[in-house]
Amino acid sequence: MAKIFHDTLTVDKDDLLAVCEGILMHEGVPKADANYVAWHLVETNLRGTDSHGVARLPHYVRRLKEGSILAQPTISFEQRAPSLGLVDGGHGLGHLVMRRATEEAARLAETNGAGWVAVRNSSHCGALAPFGLQLAERGMIGIVFTHVDPMVLPYGSRAPFCGTNPICVSAPGANDRTLCLDMATSVVPWNLVANAQQEKSEIPTGWAVDKNGNDTTHPDEVAALYPFGRHKGSGLGIMIDVFSAMLGEAPYGPDIPKMYGNMKEHRRLGGLVGAINIRPFVGVEDFEARISEMVSRLCGLPPMNGFDRVHFPGEPELETKRQREKEGIPIGINILEGLNALAISAGLSPLQSRQTE
Repeated sequence: MAKIFHDTLTVDKDDLLAVCEGILMHEGVPKADANYVAWHLVETNLRGTDSHGVARLPHYVRRLKEGSILAQPTISFEQRAPSLGLVDGGHGLGHLVMRRATEEAARLAETNGAGWVAVRNSSHCGALAPFGLQLAERGMIGIVFTHVDPMVLPYGSRAPFCGTNPICVSAPGANDRTLCLDMATSVVPWNLVANAQQEKSEIPTGWAVDKNGNDTTHPDEVAALYPFGRHKGSGLGIMIDVFSAMLGEAPYGPDIPKMYGNMKEHRRLGGLVGAINIRPFVGVEDFEARISEMVSRLCGLPPMNGFDRVHFPGEPELETKRQREKEGIPIGINILEGLNALAISAGLSPLQSRQTE
């Protein structure tokens, strides 16, 4: 898991959840919706994906204030075929839009064996893992795609075309051994670079290039990211744009409004959520037991030099979550300062670090 290194302060997860919820409610988001989005952000930090957690809340607040994200959107669903549907997000918070798409995909799968729901008129939806894990908890295999504005170099190009376009695939396993792969198709997520900008930290060589197509370690100079795996990540990212844009008639690649561009402009993001019902194939308990057995065999392989052991997809996030639930969540000092400024503006008490309690 890629990391940047900077000074942090540790906060309690329950305090962080309450502050994030209160900030969103102050911007007109209904309590139940604010609670879910806050949970999604904090859960993402608990799992160690700090690029998509509470650090993004000030951005969402700015868009709520400017009107490009609606605090109380009309999110609608239209079934197009027995196993297919379309969610229109009404320019709401993407976490809520993709949650609705996930719920509808699961409902279709329960009835018809599989469900595929395209998304349009959404906004940045944070990490995809919570949606994939929601499907796994319902005894289903989950497949989730979304896209963003151009941030990644197609293989062989000096200019970006598609976004970091992530994919999440999940499969339920017994004994806390659910598989969950949630990854960007770039070397690192763009928002990890955004965090480095906020914390004034350098990034490693090989992550990104400047406007001239040259490698850079300065986050303020980053114009585009490299795809992971050279042509493989590049090709996968382009195909995810197809899944995310074409079925729901969303814009693609260069036509997507920039995340950090005009804050008054709707982003009109798309996505696709797929759910495969395991029950028509095999009993869920049998499936989960075989996944658990697969994990045991995988993790029992001899590790290479420099590795303590082999992990299964999603295990590092589970281990980080267990640790952070006990010890608290580390937040960059500048990110925490921004959150506390929003909290004070909303009439809330600022977050206190555990070190100063």
